[in-house]
Amino acid sequence: MARDVKIECRRIVGLMVLCGLALFCASPALAEDPQSAPCRVMVGPTSDDDLTAANLEWTRHLTRYLDERGTKCDVLFVDAWARANLMFREQQIDVLFPEIVGDPTQPGFTGQPVALTYGFVIFSRIDTQVFDRPSELRGRQVGLIRGRFYPDELVDTPYVDFQEANSLEQNFKKLIYGRIDATVEYRSDGLRQLEAMGLMNRVHHGEEFGVEQLAYRFQATPEGERLQARFDQAIDALMEDGTYAATFGGTSQRLLP
Repeated sequence: MARDVKIECRRIVGLMVLCGLALFCASPALAEDPQSAPCRVMVGPTSDDDLTAANLEWTRHLTRYLDERGTKCDVLFVDAWARANLMFREQQIDVLFPEIVGDPTQPGFTGQPVALTYGFVIFSRIDTQVFDRPSELRGRQVGLIRGRFYPDELVDTPYVDFQEANSLEQNFKKLIYGRIDATVEYRSDGLRQLEAMGLMNRVHHGEEFGVEQLAYRFQATPEGERLQARFDQAIDALMEDGTYAATFGGTSQRLLP
């Protein structure tokens, strides 16, 4: 009798283990591999619609390459840098592009450089002086765009009253109406905006400063390090096979040599 009881107990325990395993496998919350969810890659805006489209296309080339090798990523776009930066800081997204290499104001870290920025220039009204360097802006009111990167050479300049706006168009309007003394932008983007606003004969600019490298930014986590290694590998492969040059050729992107 005792032997039969022991056998029956073993059978019950075995059934309980099997049921537990079945429940575990059937539960999505428990069975899901934490690394199986697609990474979220966000592309931010530029003032050049064609370049923004090329940045999105390039990023999709990279994520297709990664998908074919087992790393799935969703590509997102947001048309405001303040929101994109907030989402990255709150870890709602895993990867952000295009980001300035070495920007100390941003969390996380950047991977392999993908492109170069154009230098910034200082725009001012035609009836005022030309400013070549940020140090010449002391005592002035200078318009910046909320949430975007500017070189340390500019933002660390003392005795400058920096005033933020939501767009370059807003800053040029403030400049024309005398509410600020200058605004700072990449030369090509600034000239394009001035032409669109019909203000080419009312604003001038000084010399270029602050050329930087652009890259993808990753979260400072073990998974961020793994993604950075995979993205760097994909970038190398697509640069070598001609995808990089084909995607950005004919755009305003300043390519790596």
